[in-house]
Amino acid sequence: METIKVSEQYHLIIRYFLLMFLMLLITGIWLLLLNSSFSFESFTNYYVQKSVFGLLEIVTPHLFAMGIVIFILTHFLALNTKHTNFNNKITLTLFTFMLLSNLSSFFITQSTIYMIWLKIISILLLLLFSSVIIFKVCKRTRKI
Repeated sequence: METIKVSEQYHLIIRYFLLMFLMLLITGIWLLLLNSSFSFESFTNYYVQKSVFGLLEIVTPHLFAMGIVIFILTHFLALNTKHTNFNNKITLTLFTFMLLSNLSSFFITQSTIYMIWLKIISILLLLLFSSVIIFKVCKRTRKI
């Protein structure tokens, strides 16, 4: 039986996670387009029609799933490197954007269009910073 080196296992795990992250991203965009198009009216109507418990049913699994993804992603960044201030700042930034994106759902009303902008911008920044981390992890794994 052939044994797999630790670095090969590490590469395999990272590739699997990146594939799952890509699938999660694609299905998230697909579900967003099914529920609401990219217009302010559809976003507003989707969130205004929900009760507080309806919003909790949406936000709770998102907080859990997004938190786990950010946790794993930032740990991949921290593996095999010294712990730096950059790691701390990027982790805090990702969690902040995740919280802003999810908690802004509770404050979307017909008169608070800026909350929709906050939600959209925070999710885009979350994706941008996640992409930066994925790039850094992939770049580092090629050196191993």
